[in-house]
Amino acid sequence: MAAKKKFSKNSRINVLIENILGELCPFLEEQAREISELTAIGKALGTGKDISVLLEMILSIARRFTKADGGTLYLVDHKTRNLVFHVVHNESLKINKGGSSIDLPCVPLYNNDNTPNLSNASSYVFHTGKIVNIKDVYKAEKFQFKGTKKFDEALHYKSKSMIVIPMKNHEDDIIGILQLINSKDLFSNKTIPFSKDDQEKAAALASQASVILTQQTLILEMKKLFEAFIKAIAVSIDEKSKHTGGHIQRVTELSMMIARAVNQDTSLFEKVCLSYDQMDELRIASLMHDTGKITTPDHIIGKSSRLETVYDRIEMVETRWELFKTNQKLVAAQKKLALFDQTAKQKEIFKIDNILDKQIDILEKEFEILSDINSSKKAIGQSLIDSLEGIYEKSCNISGRHYPYLSEDEFENLCILKGTLTSREREIVNNHANLTKKILSKLPWPKKLSNIPSIAGAHHEKLDGSGYPLNLNGKSLNIQARILAIADIFEALSAQDRPYKEPMSLTRTIKVLEGMGESMLLDNKIIQIFIRSGTCLEYAKKYLSKSQIDTVQDNFIL
Repeated sequence: MAAKKKFSKNSRINVLIENILGELCPFLEEQAREISELTAIGKALGTGKDISVLLEMILSIARRFTKADGGTLYLVDHKTRNLVFHVVHNESLKINKGGSSIDLPCVPLYNNDNTPNLSNASSYVFHTGKIVNIKDVYKAEKFQFKGTKKFDEALHYKSKSMIVIPMKNHEDDIIGILQLINSKDLFSNKTIPFSKDDQEKAAALASQASVILTQQTLILEMKKLFEAFIKAIAVSIDEKSKHTGGHIQRVTELSMMIARAVNQDTSLFEKVCLSYDQMDELRIASLMHDTGKITTPDHIIGKSSRLETVYDRIEMVETRWELFKTNQKLVAAQKKLALFDQTAKQKEIFKIDNILDKQIDILEKEFEILSDINSSKKAIGQSLIDSLEGIYEKSCNISGRHYPYLSEDEFENLCILKGTLTSREREIVNNHANLTKKILSKLPWPKKLSNIPSIAGAHHEKLDGSGYPLNLNGKSLNIQARILAIADIFEALSAQDRPYKEPMSLTRTIKVLEGMGESMLLDNKIIQIFIRSGTCLEYAKKYLSKSQIDTVQDNFIL
């Protein structure tokens, strides 16, 4: 047995010191334990990502610190001017409720006459910022405790001691109220008042929790603001063209459907599983993939005919043709008038009329050709090109001045073999992918979302390097970029709102996708999962017309 340490030659002093240390050491140990717990609590609260989980932790830890049998945590709702129940605990009654499971009425912060509600302890703490510590709620004269008494009566409980503490943020605004009920003696389990020490510990915890809760709330609000900002941009881009509204929303939905199918696959992508953050990257990249189109002129995005600019120039051509017909009629009338002066024979007049009729007929047929080519959603053949060249070479003589039938720009646009865009306009449209990456790269993305610019900017790239804008090959394209490329093409081929083409049937769209997969333009494994999982049919039933969903062969959808 170790000998006791002597502090003095005087035995009485030694005994006194030993007694002091005997009482002081447990106290110091308790203080050290509580400091350690507070540090651990700070770390635990700091790791909480979900606010509802964070609120549960705050109340549980506060109860443990103060040995409270029950407690409530309110958050302030400034819109309704109420204290809203978010967490309710009671160990004796085995109550542990949070969120929507709580059916208790809110605490009004103001009376009907708009004066502060000071009769309720929690509301009083909100308005004054003072801590309320009550030994017995049934003997308290300052507050009514109607809700507490109703609770006790309904559940055969006896509330007695109570402490109510404000939760203040970094700006000293009260964001919530922590209410603890019935402190329990460790040995007898009897209800005792909350001590001054309990009050200080609960206040310290409330202060620490408020900072973390405010931080989490701000993060959540920033996420909501960021999400709303992204969706607002997506909507504004879709609204640039009356013909492609909804494209971004559909591509985003389809991308996520394909990604989920890839995650569920156990054959082609057994070792690939997109994480939550990767799924979020894909979702946001899909919403932002056409951001570059904010710089693309509206009349090019929505160009529905070959001659369309800010308006359809076929109307100008039609007016010109009417002028040409009027001129032919005027020339014929002048010729007939000259013959009348010469007492011409009737057959010569008929000859002039016949020539005029043929000229008018030719002009009308020429305009019909131009009108059909202008509005055609199909590729035009060489015979029509030859007809166009013949019309382009013509001019009309009006009062000695020659006016060309078509301008050089009109001829160039009408000669577009497929679609409605010239090569220059196509370059402008294609540049949107490059601008998308350039614009998105300027944003300070968090590390977990850092791939968004490259994913969004690569939705027109191909695995063989033949895509645009950077001619990236398969080694440079991650799985999210590959999924987005497939979703964008499938939506474009099957969409019913494109002004420059007819929508493809489901079968034909699938065949085109499979062809691109076999040609190593798109990821063939993802295409097969998209088709065989039934994801493409699920999407088709929601967004394609009934006439588009034709007989799908068994080898397409299993």
